[in-house]
Amino acid sequence: MFVKLDGTPFDTAGLFDSLIENFPDMIHSVDESGNIVYFNRTATQLLGYTESELRLMNIRQLYPPEILEAVEKGFSEVKQSGEKHVESLFMAKDGTRIPVELRTLVIRDESGRFAQTFTVSRDLRRLKEMQEHLIHTGRLAAIGELAAGVVHDLNNPLTAVILASSIMKKVVDSPDTPPQELREQTSLYCETIGESASTMENLTTRLRDFSRGVKEQHAPVDLFDPIHDALFILAHKVRSNNIQVRCPLIKAKHWVLGDRNQIQQVFLNLFANACDAMAQSNLRELTVDIRADAIDDKPFWHCEVADSGEGIQQELQEKVFKSFFTTKPRGKGTGLGLSIARSILKEHNGDIRLASERGKGTTFSVLLPSLTKYA
Repeated sequence: MFVKLDGTPFDTAGLFDSLIENFPDMIHSVDESGNIVYFNRTATQLLGYTESELRLMNIRQLYPPEILEAVEKGFSEVKQSGEKHVESLFMAKDGTRIPVELRTLVIRDESGRFAQTFTVSRDLRRLKEMQEHLIHTGRLAAIGELAAGVVHDLNNPLTAVILASSIMKKVVDSPDTPPQELREQTSLYCETIGESASTMENLTTRLRDFSRGVKEQHAPVDLFDPIHDALFILAHKVRSNNIQVRCPLIKAKHWVLGDRNQIQQVFLNLFANACDAMAQSNLRELTVDIRADAIDDKPFWHCEVADSGEGIQQELQEKVFKSFFTTKPRGKGTGLGLSIARSILKEHNGDIRLASERGKGTTFSVLLPSLTKYA
């Protein structure tokens, strides 16, 4: 029994009720049918409903329609397993979608039958804003790192355009050029200009989309596209470091649901790190491959990005995903790339893993739920 300093009994039940009622996270409980049987004060503040309104509601009414199928599945799973930890969305009375982290425990009666749930729901909006800021910061750092390579890659087709247009002007201005030869040479140089302009447009379009970093609605994404876009953007870095790329991917085979730009950023960070890791290696090979996998009986794509660099020391492997930690020399890295990659993948219900051995290179495994109906 708890007692006060003056020796009188302490009302522990009242203290517990007060703590639950004023807890900074939403706490609620539902019965076997999903009817709300308890909620604390934070629930009314978070969702915008009054106490009398919430008392008459079913928990399904607090979720957006587009995720109700997943909610039903999760409710069934928690009844069986007894607990669940997941990210989800609540829908406030005004329609606002609120990202939340749910931690649910099942309370059972004396016979072991399901009685009700006990759920703590944490509002993730501030955390999501911080993650977006972190991703934007990393994106700006990546753009700065790519600037030299972009200038080089634009310079080659631009030189071709200038040279072709200059020669074509001389041919056209020359009175001695036969009409047939004039048509042939003009056509040839126009084709050269067109191809070069297309190359520049392709590069600038991809960089523009990447630099904007506009958060898109998740849609079907063929992993072939963000992987090859990232390799295209880093082409100068790959060539200047004499790196051989092995990427035997097949188009329109490996589908996921996500944000193409954000997935591209994951691979851009991994490829850039791989290039840096092989800077002092005699053998320089970057290998990208994808295979089917399963996690908890759910289909995943397991994409491996392997380099032939020096490898990462064992004691540093747990730190590489932390923000602002880097193994690169001062001024050569922000320490944001891998933490951003992990944040993006977690948001896509995926993960990233690391396997490395000193002197034998490093392999990062990107895991993303597969969209089987497109496979």
